[in-house]
Amino acid sequence: MTDLVMKASDEARMAAGRLSAQAKAEGYRAEALHVYTDASGTPLYWRIRAKHDNGDKWIRPMHYDGSQYRIGEPPAPAGGKPLYGLHSLALQPDDAVYLVEGEKAADALLRLGHVAVTSGAADSANVADWTPLAGRSVTIWPDNDEAGTKYLSDCLPLLWATGVAAISIVDVSTLSLPSKGDVVDWLTVHKPAELADLPLIEMETPDTGPEPFERDSEPTPWPADCLPGAMQQAAQAIAEHVQAPEPLAAMAVLAAVAHVAQRIANADHPKMGAMPSSLFVLSLANSGDRKSATFSLATRPIDKAEVEQRQHHRSQTEAIEREAATAKPQERESILQDKPRDPRTIYSEATLEKVVRDFVKGSRPALSWSSDEAGQFFGGHTMKSDTMMAALGTLTRLFDGKGVERDRVGAESGSGFRPNVRFGLFLSGQPSVIASSLANPMLRGQGLLPRFILSCPASMAGERFLDESALEQRTDRDQRLIHYWATLGRMNQYPESLDQYGGLDLPSATLTPDATALWLNFYNATEARQAPLVGDLTGSLQAFGGRAGELAVRVATVFAVWRHFERLDDDLQVLGEDMARACRLVGYSLAEWLRLSETTQLSATERDARDLLAFLQRDTGKWASFTKTAAAQKGYRPLRDDKDRRNAALDELVRRRWLSFDGSRFTLAKDQSQGVAKAKTANSANSWGVAGSEISQISQISLSHPPKPSFSEPVLSSPPPVTTAPPAPELDCQSLDDWNAAYEAADHLLTGTDEVKF
Repeated sequence: MTDLVMKASDEARMAAGRLSAQAKAEGYRAEALHVYTDASGTPLYWRIRAKHDNGDKWIRPMHYDGSQYRIGEPPAPAGGKPLYGLHSLALQPDDAVYLVEGEKAADALLRLGHVAVTSGAADSANVADWTPLAGRSVTIWPDNDEAGTKYLSDCLPLLWATGVAAISIVDVSTLSLPSKGDVVDWLTVHKPAELADLPLIEMETPDTGPEPFERDSEPTPWPADCLPGAMQQAAQAIAEHVQAPEPLAAMAVLAAVAHVAQRIANADHPKMGAMPSSLFVLSLANSGDRKSATFSLATRPIDKAEVEQRQHHRSQTEAIEREAATAKPQERESILQDKPRDPRTIYSEATLEKVVRDFVKGSRPALSWSSDEAGQFFGGHTMKSDTMMAALGTLTRLFDGKGVERDRVGAESGSGFRPNVRFGLFLSGQPSVIASSLANPMLRGQGLLPRFILSCPASMAGERFLDESALEQRTDRDQRLIHYWATLGRMNQYPESLDQYGGLDLPSATLTPDATALWLNFYNATEARQAPLVGDLTGSLQAFGGRAGELAVRVATVFAVWRHFERLDDDLQVLGEDMARACRLVGYSLAEWLRLSETTQLSATERDARDLLAFLQRDTGKWASFTKTAAAQKGYRPLRDDKDRRNAALDELVRRRWLSFDGSRFTLAKDQSQGVAKAKTANSANSWGVAGSEISQISQISLSHPPKPSFSEPVLSSPPPVTTAPPAPELDCQSLDDWNAAYEAADHLLTGTDEVKF
């Protein structure tokens, strides 16, 4: 075998002896002098390694500055520090490369004739120049400890970005190594020939294009039989006629029925008692997925009745206003008091302020707000920082049935309080538009988002083809919709039961024993999912799990009211079938919240980076290449005056490969946002999807925290070339003896003792 270890010259050994004299006096013994070279084998600097009998290590870099040897490294090139073992790459250009942690481990393999490199210690990966490994096959051999796992995690994305041909990982969990054990420990008990049989984890080549800020994931399957029969059939009919995803149509049907049911009956929570049956519904779909069309069909009888009522209301109002205009001044106020209330119950173009004012001024006691501009709702004026708390308070009070209260100065300002009103909120919008709102801790923590039932189905765009038979199908001839509209119409005509103050006086739909038992099972199962260490509804999702039991009761009550009018039942009760369907629907919503939180939730830094990227891409000619100074002076305005935020956002864009940084300038990658970043498993043989499979610590490595370069450090320049050889100092025989003994000890360890199996 050919020993590929680069030996230090006598001069370098003597210098190392002088510079480590104090350590030697303190009991440290010379262990190794590692030579960092360029690809041709020319020394760049050295690393002195010594060890004390008590196990302590003394490790220092040494370089020649053109006149003398000094402790410390030379200035690093802009591309990063050189790898240890570079010369071996050139000596054996076709061989696979071992990547290990530390020079001692690299030497163990180099002595056996294998190509081996390292960037140094476990925290050194991010400052190294990995480009010499481009096109090579690399086998990573991490140390058997947490630091080794981190080193592996740091190296993987850097190697892929460099363009290595392939990566495999030695599965150290199967090697029976001691804690912190490495290749040196393994070679003390194994023959070199056994290196060919190492257990390896083959890594799949990732998509090395820029990583988008939103990842796709498969939507939660729509549960069968989660709506009562006629409601389910209507949802299917609407989905077919509109050519929209069934969950989108089903949520529109649920919202329409809940809008009417909230003014007919209260829910009866097994623990908390009477509460509104009102629902907040949120459907996320792309533009053009026909959100408005589904809601229009679902609410047709309500809309038709309101058009007629509002036309009649306008005629009455105009007649009274004409009468008041011709009456005596002292009689006008009395005449105007006879104006009928606005019959509208569904708002489409409104603000929360408008809804509250109308409630206070005597509107219908049950209103709903429907909008397909959810992004405008969550990101508009109502949810700005200075008004958000008040808006959240109003919405949660309405949801909880605590009425509205409005305090304004002036007689015409509409101040007042109105209890016992009901309010539904039905929103739809594009996932990308409201992604940042869904990650807002205020919207989560204050309990608004957990009150929503969510769906986010896959788009059908590109699949909605028509033929002649489809053109003959009409919604007004579909018996499924005719039956649904008839039942919803009967519900809508049901007279409101009011108290003396104009609020609703409603009965409660009590739960049967079967319904109560099903609810208890659902509640306890959801509670178990909130366990801090083992649950999936923890952290920011805990509020969603905590609200699930209440939502199930509300949804089941809506179903009970529907069944009461569809079947003309005498008693208004929540049956077991109502609760079973409600639990399936709320379970679906929880799964969608969980999926959305895992795929679209962005940290504050990620949002800054996303917004900075959008700014740069608006003028790619100007920002194709730029400096940190340009970003600070002329870049994205919200980040100009905050250096830490700006650098963190730049770090994130480099990590996601939207920017590259050469030490002085950033370069913007081409826009690949239309592509989808797919998460790849680390090892096809050790997939997370295989039930019961055991995955080693290495194959479970997380790539979610790759190293981030720091832009606050000064740009490092290349070391000045050494045009003359270092002077030959007087030989220090004792230093030479120390280092020769150290090398001989290392050689002996790896080339022949009674303990080594050769």
